[in-house]
Order: sequence, then C-alpha cells, then structure tokens
Amino acid sequence: MGLGTTLLQAAINIAEKLSSEKALIVKVKNKKIAEKIPVQFNPSEYKISERTMYSEKTRREKDEPVVDFNGKPLSTLSVKLYFDCDEIPTMSSATQGAIDTVMGNESDKNITKLMDKITALTIIDGDSHQPPGAIFVWGSLMFAGYVDSVSTTYTMFDNKGKPLRAVMDVTMKGSNGGSSEKKSPRMSPDRTKARTMTEDNSIWNMALNEYGDVREWRRIADANGIMNPLDIPVGKVLKVPAIEN
Repeated sequence: MGLGTTLLQAAINIAEKLSSEKALIVKVKNKKIAEKIPVQFNPSEYKISERTMYSEKTRREKDEPVVDFNGKPLSTLSVKLYFDCDEIPTMSSATQGAIDTVMGNESDKNITKLMDKITALTIIDGDSHQPPGAIFVWGSLMFAGYVDSVSTTYTMFDNKGKPLRAVMDVTMKGSNGGSSEKKSPRMSPDRTKARTMTEDNSIWNMALNEYGDVREWRRIADANGIMNPLDIPVGKVLKVPAIEN
C-alpha cells in the first residue's frame, strides 16, 4: 500500500495554522509540521485527476465484456510552480522571511536552493522506506500524500550559468481533503458491513466510499483495532460500523 491519505487528519489540523493566501508545501513527520516550504508565486491553475480501476473479461457469444471494478487508486495533483530571482511578489513578512532564509540574501538570490527543497520530497527515507509526507495547502485546496515526480525547466541564466528563472512541474499522489473536495452526504449503514482490503485500496478510500467522508477512516480503524493504517495486510476483512445518529 502507498502512503495514500495517511496525512489527511494531520492536514486538517495543520491547515488551520497556515495562511491560505500563499501556497505552501508542508513536509510532515509523525503528523506534525517538519518544514514549511514556501511557493514563490501562487499557481495560476492546478489539476486534480481521479479514476477508477477495473478489468474487462470477454464473454463467449456476447459483444460486451464483463466489467469488474477493483477499487479507486490515489488521486493525482498536477501543478506548475514558477521561480524568478528578480521578481519577489508582495507577501506576508512571515512568508517573505521563509523565502529569504532559503534563497539567500538579496544580493545573491538562488532559486535552486528553494527548488531543491521540493525535489528532496521525492527521496525515499532510509528508515521508513518511503518518501516524506507532504501537504499542498492553498486556499480551500488541501492535498495530502507524497510528491510523486518533479520536472524542472530552466528558462533564464546569468552570464555565469546560474539559473535565474525556472518552471517546476510537480505531481503529487494522495487525496484532496480540503473543502474544495466534493463530498456526498454521510451515509449510515443500518448494520455493520464487512469489506476486504485489496492491494489497490486503502482505509481512506473505504471510508470515502462507505461514509462519504474520508476523515471517517478512524471509525473503521477503531472498530478493527488498527494502530498503523499503513500496515493493513491485503485480504484482511475489515468491519465497517454503522454511524449512530
């Protein structure tokens, strides 16, 4: 299982402490803020992709195949981030200070220092054997998961070859847990259900499918005595309790 939406509950708590005016990428460790990585410019757009996994089985003497749905994989956030040594936008003193700390003093701005912080989020930690948790926070968007890929295009240099401008394409895998997510009304089964954990599913997707709210994963975890939501073996049958109104 991937990192998925382990960070959603942490994201909900963390987002309340962050300014929504400027986009931030937050590195998370043990459900706490490990580092706030400022984004120099707010993005002009972002894309969130959702899909369903399924397989098709052909049938004899039938034109249409049998379709088996195999769960929902992680959501994908795609966003372009722009960096420019000479153009520092108006921002809060706290965010400006964070950028100055990373990029260096005014006479020697170095965008690569700030960009390297984001690229480092793709490196797998030797102890946990997974990349660090990350949350992209901006306004109503709160996307929690991990940085899947980073691709950087450098567009301007000084006479010594130091990058002055760049565009970074960042892709994250995880779940959109902010208020921008479309949530169906919370469903309350009249009896406890049983659901089998599959390789392409997660306890957070299970909560979203059963209750219409990904944050209800804790209800399933408590009902099954799950201490580590990342360590649920494939094939384990989980109880999905009813919500008592």
